[in-house]
Amino acid sequence: MDNKTTLLILMIVLIAFIVLLAVLGIVFIVALRKRAPVVKVVMAPQIMQDEEPKKAEVSQDATPVMAAEPVPPVVTAPEPMPEPEREPTDDDDDDDEESVSFVTEGQERVRYDRSLTAKLCQLKNETKEWYSELKNEILSYEKVKDRMSWRRETFRIGRMTVARIIVRGKTLCLLTAVEPAGYTGTKFAVDDVSNVAATADTPTLYRIKSARRLKYAKEMLAGMMKELKAFKNSHYEAQDFFLPYEGDMALMQRGLVKRVVTGSTRTFKIEEVDNIPEKTDPELEAAATENSDNK
Repeated sequence: MDNKTTLLILMIVLIAFIVLLAVLGIVFIVALRKRAPVVKVVMAPQIMQDEEPKKAEVSQDATPVMAAEPVPPVVTAPEPMPEPEREPTDDDDDDDEESVSFVTEGQERVRYDRSLTAKLCQLKNETKEWYSELKNEILSYEKVKDRMSWRRETFRIGRMTVARIIVRGKTLCLLTAVEPAGYTGTKFAVDDVSNVAATADTPTLYRIKSARRLKYAKEMLAGMMKELKAFKNSHYEAQDFFLPYEGDMALMQRGLVKRVVTGSTRTFKIEEVDNIPEKTDPELEAAATENSDNK
């Protein structure tokens, strides 16, 4: 082969190598972006039992001392253990995030798809107050922005999602961008939802069923924000996010509840009718016909 052919082959190999490197670089960048940024932090140490007091070692060379009158030992009251959290009974709590109800109407199956706003409107007043207080707590940190969607409310700092608020059944839930393993052995009873694609970047779910759990949720947020170097906004003014109750019809008119019909094979045609014929009694009509014939 001459020099030109060799040079051409080398250039083709070099170009192919550069293209391969570019493709690998793009794949690597995409893989990094798909990884959900999650805070790895241990929120609290496990509750350790009080260590037994060490016995004082007595030296063999010590001079014996006359025994004095026995002094009664001072008994110190043990520190009270944290009271276990009582789980309120909530019959309408479920794990269905969609929270849609199905109704059979003739040959049709109708389901009502409720938005997060609709669910919040129909919660108990106490739960609505927890929602307002929790949302104010999240927004009180600097550079936190929120966005309400159909299923969830998302809170971000820059491009990173730090928390979400959802409603499951009738229970208010907080999702945080913290590894669930960080809460092992603590007072925070959380669920791992990292296997759900929609919540992979906020894998820790915490159900708020009481005022105490609301307090714990604030502690979880404080620990996460500390790791993110996010500080409280001293100029933040709390707002009232309490939503008044609205019925299904009012929410449907506002587009916050969707009525979805499935399994229907019937079609309807609606027409405007001006004159509606009056119904007549068959016996009276027959009698009138007979009289006319007799005449």
